[in-house]
Amino acid sequence: MHAFFDIHTHHPTGNPGVSEMENLRFGQTPSGKTQHYSAGLHPWFLEASELESAKKWLDQLAAMPHVLAIGEAGLDKVCNTDWALQEAAFRHCIQVAETMGKPLIIHCVRAFNEVILIKKQLKPVQPWIFHGFNKHPDTARMLLKEGCFLSFGAALLKPGNHSAEALQLTPDDRFFLETDDAAEIDIVDIYKKAALLRGVSLEQLKEVVAGNVRNVSRES
Repeated sequence: MHAFFDIHTHHPTGNPGVSEMENLRFGQTPSGKTQHYSAGLHPWFLEASELESAKKWLDQLAAMPHVLAIGEAGLDKVCNTDWALQEAAFRHCIQVAETMGKPLIIHCVRAFNEVILIKKQLKPVQPWIFHGFNKHPDTARMLLKEGCFLSFGAALLKPGNHSAEALQLTPDDRFFLETDDAAEIDIVDIYKKAALLRGVSLEQLKEVVAGNVRNVSRES
């Protein structure tokens, strides 16, 4: 039997039946509940005076074998962080992902066109995973067309949310599942909902996601 994979969480549980990737940002320390991490420069938590220190922190952590992905990183038009600072941090995270050969987990709010423009400019070879995807299916199609992966979370459990339709149109080899910041949500419940939406058994879904984790690791 395959394990459940939580590709992006801020609240690891330490459940032995779940493989969790805890996300760390500059200034955070690991919870000690999991052996797998991602590390990035989140646009919400950037300070111009700390950027160089944050870059060095990321450079050092990214080289660690237990850090499996870079991020979350990206662009956010809703937060108050200066746009130029956001873009500088995002571009550094992209460079680190490429240098270390690790996938990039992306935080994106109302900036999908800008993120894809940067992708077209830099032509990265590492996988880009848009986490917490809950946007319109048209946005999903656009990102999939550009070769990106989508990760779905607690929004799947909300009636009428766009993420359900987006998940249904996403190919088997292009999605992941996550709890993100929803400490009260069990990744197993997200898997059960995703299996129902895709019309497959829970074990079949676990096999698909496990295969995607392996494939992304090989690509990286």
